Amino acid sequence: MSLIKDVVTVGGWTMANRICSVLRDIAQSNFLGAGMFADVFSLAFKFSNMLRKLFAEGSFNASFLPIFSSVLKDKGKHEAQKIASQTLTWLVLVVSLITILCLIFFRYIMYGYAAGIDPASEKFEHLVNIGRICSPYIAASFLVALFTAILNTINKFALAAASQLVLNGCVIIALFLGALCFPSASYAMAWGVFLAGIIQSLMLWYDVKRNGFYVKFDMSPKKAEVKLFFKKLISGAVGAGVWQLNVLVDFVILSFLPTGAVSYFYYMDHVNQIPIGILGIAFSTALLPPLTRAIHAKDHGSAQKQMNFGLLFALIFTLPSAVLLMSLSEPLTAAMYGRGNFGPEHVAAAAPALAAFAFGLPSYMITKVFTTTFFAHKETKTPLIGGIISIVTNLLFVAALMPYMKHTGIALATSLSSWCNGIYLMLMLKKLKTVKIDPETRRECLKQLLVSTIMLTSILLMNMYISVYSVCGGFERRIMLLTIIGISLVIFCGVGNSIKIFTFLNKIKEIEKK
Repeated sequence: MSLIKDVVTVGGWTMANRICSVLRDIAQSNFLGAGMFADVFSLAFKFSNMLRKLFAEGSFNASFLPIFSSVLKDKGKHEAQKIASQTLTWLVLVVSLITILCLIFFRYIMYGYAAGIDPASEKFEHLVNIGRICSPYIAASFLVALFTAILNTINKFALAAASQLVLNGCVIIALFLGALCFPSASYAMAWGVFLAGIIQSLMLWYDVKRNGFYVKFDMSPKKAEVKLFFKKLISGAVGAGVWQLNVLVDFVILSFLPTGAVSYFYYMDHVNQIPIGILGIAFSTALLPPLTRAIHAKDHGSAQKQMNFGLLFALIFTLPSAVLLMSLSEPLTAAMYGRGNFGPEHVAAAAPALAAFAFGLPSYMITKVFTTTFFAHKETKTPLIGGIISIVTNLLFVAALMPYMKHTGIALATSLSSWCNGIYLMLMLKKLKTVKIDPETRRECLKQLLVSTIMLTSILLMNMYISVYSVCGGFERRIMLLTIIGISLVIFCGVGNSIKIFTFLNKIKEIEKK
């Protein structure tokens, strides 16, 4: 199995999904701008999508995959299939109950989640209605997570990664085709989310069956492995999904700010999610299975190499991405969203939040790699503590920054708290006693940081002499922006190649050939 190939497979499909997500946001901003309906859909969709990412994406995969992988290896396919079937049965029962309760009490849930919106207002009514339409997507996402984890265990990544496109595709189609049939395009988009959950569940269930695993309802007494999975799921949700927990807290606080703040935060978070999605999800998905197998086989040397190469592989992409997003936040925001109902004043208000989010990109990837390492060891307590630290520090940073920086302060608080979590997990690696960051990896990380600093300096110098905003006309500005990005990437690759920051990729290939 090739780690690079699997990362490229998952990352490629995830990149396509992120691009599709940005296209969805561009269409949404063009139709809705940063007004009431844009805020309402952003809040409702983020609530459903955040719970999916919190429980059904990172936490589920990290909790279920090591257990399922161990059973498959030690007890065989029949026993692993029984574990999957029992997990499916209890998931359907639990999430069906949760969905029904959510639909009934959604108004009361919104009292807390959107505490800053007047419950008697038109905005709150639309939020409740749209949120109820989106809510069943949470239940469907658990089934998607189960089928994805099974496929990942047997090294089938493509369709599970490609299924992410369904959500954005359905929402975009609904936005254009259903806008005339509803009070606002936001209602059509909500029904697109509802439909996407059904389609994703069915296509992945079929792919699992096609690959030889028939997962069905099984009401026999729960096996110990199933009980262990559900026990780990809750604690794992905090550790693996701490970024999403912080964003959830952020949206509660954003509801107290003036109309538009939610939309600015929502749009810029999605731009920031492009590199996160390409590498964060892709790498944790592709890294967890081989890391788990190495640890299960007590091959500590291989496990340490996987983690160290994972860290280098993650940073070599997120460091230049962070530099680009921070130094070119305003022209990037203008190029992507500056049209229709999203005018120059909206661009100026949103762009600083993108720079604040981008500051946390490297820390998010560090956290992903270390959290995956702990989960591969079936150790969830440390990521749980790290998650709690991140949540607490996020609240402290929000309290300090929001009065002065509004939505930008909340975005910066999310990044700073992510750094706190990443540093804590790095310091706690010694608890595992099987893996550590070796001296060579530390040196390579410093070299990557040096090259990224040179890249940042080159962008700042280019901005001084060929500023994007010195060029008249939207098309010419976009060409100038692409030119600056292209030159800066050439500088990064050229300088990086001269000091050999890419040589670890060859080492990965050599190991995989053995």
